[in-house]
Amino acid sequence: MDSLLFLGTGPGIPVRGKSCTSVLLRTPRARVLLDAGEPCSLRLREADIPVSAIDAVVITHGHSDHTGGLPMLLQAAWLAPREKPLPVYLPGALIAPLRAWLDAVFLPPSLLGFPLVFHPWQAGVPAAVAPEVTITPFPTTHLEGLRKIIDPSAAAAGRFEVFGLAIAADGRRLVVSSDLGAPGDLSSSLADPCDVLVCELSHFPPGELFSFLRGRAVGTLVLTHLAPGLAGREEEIAAQARAALPGLSRIVVPRDGEEIVF
Repeated sequence: MDSLLFLGTGPGIPVRGKSCTSVLLRTPRARVLLDAGEPCSLRLREADIPVSAIDAVVITHGHSDHTGGLPMLLQAAWLAPREKPLPVYLPGALIAPLRAWLDAVFLPPSLLGFPLVFHPWQAGVPAAVAPEVTITPFPTTHLEGLRKIIDPSAAAAGRFEVFGLAIAADGRRLVVSSDLGAPGDLSSSLADPCDVLVCELSHFPPGELFSFLRGRAVGTLVLTHLAPGLAGREEEIAAQARAALPGLSRIVVPRDGEEIVF
């Protein structure tokens, strides 16, 4: 069975009943955690998925709603105990701060009991993250505004990198948007047909996304990471999408804990 288990579907601000962003990709041979918003380790436990079963962790960018659950996930892996290596794929500029963070919360590599292996993303370069799962990251403009405010000189160093994910998994093609500056950030990843598109709806109006997707070769559209003002309106948003995109075979707006089989 190939599926996406939505551990957390919330946006970057706490919303009642929604955890932060984290999705588990499951295939017959692999389990890959896509982002690690808190409390992903608890949600895995509730789904009876041991941390030892995770083949890789993928981080799209450094925002805390995508990374806040990672130390607790590693603590759970230490106490499980986990023994096999855990690869973590992430923007390269996050590696040193993350190592310092783990040291600050008393989770240094010497304690964990398993190798923690960091792999920096390179835009457009495929990474074989797990058996029959290859991910090609593509850049988005989500952090351009913050870069200009916080540190305009940091662009060359890659501090503000954000990556969407084009995933080849068990013979299927998925695109996971991560956070976008605008729907047009998806253009390169949707140049080829995809079986499943998982797209956020937190940083632009739904209608803007639907207009962009009209005529695109997408099988199933999954809308997640909804803006706070859209909370509780999942069915309404799904109905709007179906009306705007009648050519799509399936449109889903999942809630936390929902699993979508594809």
